[in-house]
Amino acid sequence: MSETLLSVRDLRTVFETRAGMVRAVDGVDVEVRRGECLGVVGESGSGKSVTFASVMGLVRSPGRVEGGEIVFDGRDLRALNPRQMRAVRGRDIAMTMQDALTALNPALTVGEQLAEVLEAHDDTLDARGGGRARAIRERSVEMLGLVGIPSADKRLGQYPHEFSGGMRQRIMIAIALACRPKLLIADEPTTALDVTIQAQVLELISDIRRKLQMSVVLITHDLGIVAEHCDRVMVMYAGQVVEEGPTAQVIGAPRHPYTRGLLGSIPRLSLRGQPIRPIEGQVPDLIDLPPQCRFYSRCSERVDACLKPIAMREAAPGHRARCIHVAEQQP
Repeated sequence: MSETLLSVRDLRTVFETRAGMVRAVDGVDVEVRRGECLGVVGESGSGKSVTFASVMGLVRSPGRVEGGEIVFDGRDLRALNPRQMRAVRGRDIAMTMQDALTALNPALTVGEQLAEVLEAHDDTLDARGGGRARAIRERSVEMLGLVGIPSADKRLGQYPHEFSGGMRQRIMIAIALACRPKLLIADEPTTALDVTIQAQVLELISDIRRKLQMSVVLITHDLGIVAEHCDRVMVMYAGQVVEEGPTAQVIGAPRHPYTRGLLGSIPRLSLRGQPIRPIEGQVPDLIDLPPQCRFYSRCSERVDACLKPIAMREAAPGHRARCIHVAEQQP
């Protein structure tokens, strides 16, 4: 069995608009290994969520996957028809969305939403006897208990608005994990949660990952979260991957100026009294992308050689960055 669970090569996803073609994902390569947690970091609009929505087959008109290869567990997902893709989505690959309140259906109880996933994807639940409906209810109670919701049996009949923000996030994770997927894509799972609940949700994902031995893609804008929970990190900017590698290497010795800018904007108690250093400038227009390095206009290290497309370069074994200065930045 291959160590690689998900392999994406040269993925290109575009959206047609009145102003022109938006190149949201432009030549992205991703690899997720079995059992690992990959952190995907970048500003809003960098292409993080669209990359993995493309993997899930969730991009719809006016968007489309224009090119690239998506291989999951040895299967070419782009070659599957819609029915075959629906069988993979939710069973083998699951995704939690950024806002649990809008992702959950307000007209259905939590139990109905869990049952919906199990009914569609798990054909083994009535094997123990007692009927399929009973088996689905038992699994639903089990999943709510797994994510730490008390009195799970009683709460199956409640609606999403009857839960707090942290509890809704847990419910969404329970729905995503109901069929024991091989890969969980957690898209900003701590959005709009206070710091204490954020820590609980992230620890929950880490615990379940170990229990179920699954892979996790953690999409976030916070390198602090990645440092604590992820084995590897991939940094995206303007639809491209600009740096990737083991978390300790990328955070301890970042080789791209954008990664250093993200790290420099994190508040640190050890630097009390010193101002946070923001990244100056704006992300380039994804409709009219410049031919040069996409970070050029914001980079303090730019030189004339940056006025052309820059390929990923190896900084260390397993650590690459899209910068011409990589070789000069040995730690």
